[in-house]
Amino acid sequence: MQSKEDILCILYLLQIIIGVFGNALLLFLNGFNLVTGQRIRPIDAIFINLFISHVVMILFRGVPAAIQFCIHKIFLSDTECKIIVYLQRVSRGLSLCNTCLLSVFQAITISSNSPKWVVLKAKAPKYIIPSCVFIWVFNLLVDTFVPLSVTAVRNDTVNNLKNTLGYCSIDWCAVSISKALIWKTLYDAVFLAFMAISSGYMVLVLFRHHWQIQYLHSTNVNPMATPETRATKVILLLTIIFVFFYSLSSISVIVIAKYKHTSQWIMYLPIFFTLFYSTVSPFVLISSDSQILNCNIFKRIKNSHAHY
Repeated sequence: MQSKEDILCILYLLQIIIGVFGNALLLFLNGFNLVTGQRIRPIDAIFINLFISHVVMILFRGVPAAIQFCIHKIFLSDTECKIIVYLQRVSRGLSLCNTCLLSVFQAITISSNSPKWVVLKAKAPKYIIPSCVFIWVFNLLVDTFVPLSVTAVRNDTVNNLKNTLGYCSIDWCAVSISKALIWKTLYDAVFLAFMAISSGYMVLVLFRHHWQIQYLHSTNVNPMATPETRATKVILLLTIIFVFFYSLSSISVIVIAKYKHTSQWIMYLPIFFTLFYSTVSPFVLISSDSQILNCNIFKRIKNSHAHY
């Protein structure tokens, strides 16, 4: 059992280091492009929003869990617990909403050239910044009830991991559990439904485009080589990764809640699954986004080496 805990501890630490590095790198590159006046795509605002939410999630969800799991000691006051748990919930909501916005925006981008879609495609980029601001305000407000039910775990408190996070205790009696669960379930379901619809539409468009090219018997055109189709495939992959690990996290929480006698290392698996998307997504984008790879800073580094 100890070996399993050690392995999970190492995985936690690697996940935190890799995740912070990947998201911070993309924030730096996008910030560098903005400062140097390079053309910024409308979709980059969503990416920046997503990277910020991932850094917040890793720092305020991954780091406390890793300290508690690896060292088994973390002492926080009631105020610190309220702030940490609140930011955990906010960052999770931001990740969900931004991934949904990314999927919907890309579906609009590759939509057909009918008059209605053309008008929508022309207007969509103008609403990205207001949408990002709304997502922040909405998620900052939607979980304001959470701090009311959070307190620090004290020495005289029975440390039941089913009722605590190990470092903070959530008193569900302070909030109507049924109303809270119904609200959060509906909240998640709405955004997951939008993701599913937009992803299904993107798959349909790509599939239809592929058969149109095949019908023309064109050997000079590669339907998967255009920037739009590459971007669509990447966003579809991100959406699939998010939904898959979101489902794993939700299922593991249900299983843990159902069985009374659960090993401590299993209790921390949902957090590991939750953080996986935040850790992997920046590297998926780095490996597939030509604009990131052709960033001005890389060009300057390349040119500086060429002079020697």
